[in-house]
Amino acid sequence: MPELTITVSHWAAWAPGISSPPQWARWVPGQPPGEGEPDVSWLPALQRRRLSPLARSVFHVVNEIAQQHDVSTLPTVLASRHGEIARTQTLLENLADREPLSPATFSLSVHNAIGGQLSIALGNQQPVSSVALGEEGLGSALLEAACLQDGDTPVLVLVYDGPLPAYYLPYGDSEPFTWAIALLLGGDGPRFRLSPGPASPDTVAQGPHLARALARSDTHIALPGQRSGWQLERL
Repeated sequence: MPELTITVSHWAAWAPGISSPPQWARWVPGQPPGEGEPDVSWLPALQRRRLSPLARSVFHVVNEIAQQHDVSTLPTVLASRHGEIARTQTLLENLADREPLSPATFSLSVHNAIGGQLSIALGNQQPVSSVALGEEGLGSALLEAACLQDGDTPVLVLVYDGPLPAYYLPYGDSEPFTWAIALLLGGDGPRFRLSPGPASPDTVAQGPHLARALARSDTHIALPGQRSGWQLERL
């Protein structure tokens, strides 16, 4: 796989009680974050009510990027390990109880649901790609974004996840808390080489680890995947 060069002109990340770069620089991996809710007050009330906690975290970081750049005209990559799995769990429980399924809940449970909500809220008619990361880490999202770029055209990358419902905990690794990170690729900013890196079974909470590394201006950032990994090296 050839190496790729990407530019991160802006970034924003959110977890409970952690949102600014200084806070991310002080965050200690393995420690729980603080308390707090993502700010989606910029949205109309009707749209806010349809957002899950996970979607709210995504809209929060998008609004942070929007303070620096018009995000309504950007191709967008959204990526998550499990997406809106809590909504899916609700549907499965309804099926088990022989209860009628909610069309609205179903439409908001699919993996590209947040992408659709975001496109409607922003009036964005540019391409939106939804990536199911599984155990392969967020390097896959950066690769997808690099492939969408036409020259130095900016692309918005959104990676997000949250804890699994209790039923699934015996069967897979779970994120320790809800988080989201937004990366604006292209334009002026720190440049990184994206290249293959070592594989690792530990792919949980890569967004918070990346936010911490960016806040600390780390020169080497590991993006492990279970079968194949990636890495970022600051140029």
